[in-house]
Amino acid sequence: MALETSLARLLHRPSAEALWELRAAVLDVTDRLTPPARQQADRTLEVLSRFHDFLAELQSKMTAHEYSQLASQMDMGSIGLLALQDLVTERERLLKKLFLGGLSEGLMVLATLQYSKAWQTEVALVNEVARWWMFEGLWQVSRQLRPEVPAKERRTQIDALLAPLGAPDVAPPVKAAVLARLFQVLLVGSLDWYVAVPSEAEP
Repeated sequence: MALETSLARLLHRPSAEALWELRAAVLDVTDRLTPPARQQADRTLEVLSRFHDFLAELQSKMTAHEYSQLASQMDMGSIGLLALQDLVTERERLLKKLFLGGLSEGLMVLATLQYSKAWQTEVALVNEVARWWMFEGLWQVSRQLRPEVPAKERRTQIDALLAPLGAPDVAPPVKAAVLARLFQVLLVGSLDWYVAVPSEAEP
C-alpha cells in the first residue's frame, strides 16, 4: 500500500520530493522479489530517475510560486489507483486514453495561463533534454504494447504525439507540463510488474 499511496501523491502533485518517496517504496517492494522479477522493475526506476531529474531542473529555474502554479496543472486525479487495477488486462486502451485525453486537456488548460517570461529560455533547455529521452521512452512503450507496428509507423505516431514539444509557438511552460504528463503516463505504464507482486512481498 505504501507504493500506491506514494504513486497517488505523485500523480496528484508531482515534485522531486514525491519522486524520492515513490522510489523508496518501489525499492522496498522489489527488495522482497526474486532477481528475475526484480529486473522487471528496472524500467520503473529508470522513469523515476528521469522524471526526478526533469522536475529538479524545473524547480531550480523557477520561483516557488511559478513551480506551484505549474505543478497544479499536472494533477492526474485518481488515475493512479485505477490504472493499477486495469493495467494487466487493458494496458493498451488505458495508455491510449491517457495520451489522447490527458495531453489534449493539459494543452487547452495551460494555453490559457499567464506565466513570467524571465525563466522561459532556461526552461526551454530543460524541456529539450527531456524531450530527447521521452522519444525513446515512448518508443519502448509502443514496442512493448504493439510489437507488430512497423518502425516507420511507430516513429510517425510518436512524432505526432511529441509535435507540441517541438513547436516554436508553444510556450516553454506548456511544454514542461506536457512532458510532466508524459512522464506520469510512462510511470503508470511501467508498473505492470507490480500487479503481479504477491501480497507477502508488500511492505
